[in-house]
Order: sequence, then C-alpha cells, then structure tokens
Amino acid sequence: MLSSLINRMSFTERALTASLAASGALLAGAHLFEKFGGLAPCILCLNQREAHWTALGVAAAGLGAARLFKSNLAAAAAVGAAALVYAVSTGLAFYHTGVEYGYWPGPAICAAGEGAILDLDNLASSLTQKADAPSCSDVQWRFLGVSMAGYNLLASAGLFALTLFAAVTETQAAKRTRRGSPE
Repeated sequence: MLSSLINRMSFTERALTASLAASGALLAGAHLFEKFGGLAPCILCLNQREAHWTALGVAAAGLGAARLFKSNLAAAAAVGAAALVYAVSTGLAFYHTGVEYGYWPGPAICAAGEGAILDLDNLASSLTQKADAPSCSDVQWRFLGVSMAGYNLLASAGLFALTLFAAVTETQAAKRTRRGSPE
C-alpha cells in the first residue's frame, strides 16, 4: 500500500515527503538527545531546530495542498520554499560548526540560556548570574569526529540540494506545459 502511494507521487511530492521525514527525524533525534541523553542545547542548536520545524511545516502544508487541490503548482511552491528554509538551515549549521571548531566567535548571547522567566524583584542579581545553557563552542557529542551541528550541516545541505533540484525540475515542467509542448 505504501509503495503504491509513493509510486503515484510526483518527484516534487517525493522530495517534500523526504524533507518531512528527514526534518522530523532530525528533530526527534535532537529532542531525544536532550531529554534522555541530558545534552542541553545551546542557542545556535535551538535556532537550527526552528529551521527544521519550519521545513516540516512547509513540507506538510505543501503535500496537503498538492493532494487536496491536485495542484503541481502548490507542490512546486512548497518545495521551493523548503529549499529556501534548508538554505538557511545549512547556513546556521555551517556557522555553528565554525564556532565549534573555533574558526570564528559565536554570538554574544551564545551562553545566555533559554528565555528564562526573570524575577523582577531580583533583576539586578539575575543579570550577574552565570547562564546554565552550554556555550555554543562546546561540543557535547561527536560521532566519527563530527558533532551534531556537523551532521545537521550535512543533512541540511543534502535536503537543500534535493528540494532545489525538485523545485527547478517542477518549474521547468510547468513552463513546458504552459507552452503546450510535451514533457
């Protein structure tokens, strides 16, 4: 049943499905490492997660619109938007990886922690307290010498390439269809 559904999908819909599954898996892995592995995310890690939440939403909306309205244009727009999101995700991961390797400094807020609730009565003392979030330059986990930010860089770059290729392919097909020439 699943293979027949996949066979009926266009390449663009398959790219959206792959991006939905990949971003979902990356987010699940990040949250599992946080909750069960005890690895607290830094600010840049959280920014990278936001990119994948956005990609997940764009892919789900694009698939839904493509199926609901039977529209290749909706799928093409969604896969193009996903490519832009993955370009940003790749940039964020590249920046974070560079911070981890010491190629450039991280942002000033890097060790400031998450948006903690401040006690207004003790505002002055809370400003002098050390943040409990890890520094963005501290690598908490590596596998085969590559950090989570490095793996996110590889995954995001691959997903960017896939979704960009699907967007270009679908756009060219739409142009040929408008001109009335066969695909």
